[in-house]
Amino acid sequence: MNLDVLLKNSGHKQLLPLQEATIDAFKKNDHVQLLAQTGSGKTIAFLLATLQHFNPKEEGAQILILSPTRELTIQVTEVLKALRAPASSSACYGGHPVKIEKNELSQHPNIIIATPGRLLDHLKREHLQLDNCHQVVIDEFDKCLEFGFEKEMNEIRKYLPNRLKSLFVSATSLKYIPSEWKESESKQLHFSENKKPTGLKLWKVDAPDTFQSLTECIHTFGKEQSVIFCNYREVVEDVSNRLIQDGISCIAYHGGMDQPERELALIKFRNGSANTLVCTDLGARGLDIENVKHVIHYQFPGTEAEFIHRNGRTARAENDGNAYILHNDKQGIPEYLDLPENSFKPNSKATAQHPVWTTLYFNAGKKDKLRKLDIVGFLSQQGKLQQDEIGKIDILDHMAYAAVATKKFKKTMDNIHMKRIKGKRIVIKKAK
Repeated sequence: MNLDVLLKNSGHKQLLPLQEATIDAFKKNDHVQLLAQTGSGKTIAFLLATLQHFNPKEEGAQILILSPTRELTIQVTEVLKALRAPASSSACYGGHPVKIEKNELSQHPNIIIATPGRLLDHLKREHLQLDNCHQVVIDEFDKCLEFGFEKEMNEIRKYLPNRLKSLFVSATSLKYIPSEWKESESKQLHFSENKKPTGLKLWKVDAPDTFQSLTECIHTFGKEQSVIFCNYREVVEDVSNRLIQDGISCIAYHGGMDQPERELALIKFRNGSANTLVCTDLGARGLDIENVKHVIHYQFPGTEAEFIHRNGRTARAENDGNAYILHNDKQGIPEYLDLPENSFKPNSKATAQHPVWTTLYFNAGKKDKLRKLDIVGFLSQQGKLQQDEIGKIDILDHMAYAAVATKKFKKTMDNIHMKRIKGKRIVIKKAK
């Protein structure tokens, strides 16, 4: 398999040093541990490393990728699709219909991307077999253990062949590996010595009133995207509601939301329909969003590891980014944290900027034979939109979302009223 072609398919010109080292190490060793800072290109690294051993002439599952969260599973799936490798795949995770996954697994996909709990459920129901799966990647291995998946992962190991190539990936040190997965000879790759991305700048913000300083920072950022981290779901809801009341375009994201709500939140943030994402540490891992320029710690994370992962949402893949610590003299400082020397003073006179995109909802998706090209054609011909007025399009199983220019939204809705797509009447409205 030509890895250069796969890399170019995904929009990258050349391999990063980390990716080259991972591919080479996995070619020469059966077991590799990759320790690298978040945002450094690990996903493409382990996908290409495993795909170099993929045999298109063999049927069934050859590669298994385990991830601790639904969001990370979805992200890995999207990156794999971007590579356009000649291999079929199936994603399995909680909140996704089991029936759909069962049907996909019955087609014997080559690559399985799953959360441990959902995969084990399918294995017990005999929806798939892993007898010929000789490559396993465990992404965010430390987080899988922290989330309590050790038992499930150990059970999954029993369904795999004895001889196995394994690649464990993490942004922080692997202090413990269960005996079922531990190998005596394992190649270790370390790319995390600096503990922060090269392009990341850390700032201290003097915040006598934490919320007021937060709003002033967001105003100062203008239309640039930012992620606000809080420690608790209740704080996320409170902060996001108050920001909306102040006229700031933002969206909440935490583990207490239903899966469809969480998916829509990320879709709207990725396509630019919301400039600000307010989240718990659920958003500290697995969110690969290219244009995030700012991360704000509204509350201090509990551990240094989470601090590192939060900051990793910006300055990704050699881009620049900023992380801000809101602080006042009444607050205690965690032992792991030294306040940055650089001080950031937001512009108190700046005002909120509205997103340039608005998201449209369609009540049909890929299972209904709706394609991106259908939506682009419909919005161009019936909606009278130019190419640069149509943004990111996401097609799910039975629904789809498309970003359109905010300045043309009302006119577009008037133009497409009662119009059909591919001869079908489809409900189209603003995504809530």
